[in-house]
Amino acid sequence: MVESILLVDDEDLFHLVFEDACSLLDITLSLQAIHSADEAEKMFKKWFEEGNTADKPKCVFVDLNIIGSSFDGIELIRRINFQYGNHVVIGIISSSNEREEQAKAIQAGAQFWIIKSDEIEPRLVEFKKDYPTYEARTAAFKIYK
Repeated sequence: MVESILLVDDEDLFHLVFEDACSLLDITLSLQAIHSADEAEKMFKKWFEEGNTADKPKCVFVDLNIIGSSFDGIELIRRINFQYGNHVVIGIISSSNEREEQAKAIQAGAQFWIIKSDEIEPRLVEFKKDYPTYEARTAAFKIYK
């Protein structure tokens, strides 16, 4: 079971869709949603500097293009993985399905890519089944369509 999730996405409507899908599928005990990559980076930096792992989410879903942020979702994943420790399951959730962007996400350390839509439940059901392999770091990068 996914114990805690951080969703980084600039779309309020998608926050609601995602939260509803997670609660319907009993995916998480704790969901936190924020609107900017900058805010997410500040949170990870604080947890890293304080050595606080209790508040840190176990899984992070990051939108590819986060309006109002000074960098995109791929850069956020890179920073989380390489500056603040690679101790979370992390990937992209985006309406984009561009191979070039997916290759960049893999280089940054993303473990998965979920194609965003209003009908997100089937993708999250599949992700939930695969989650233990992401947590164990044994899963190959996967695209959920």
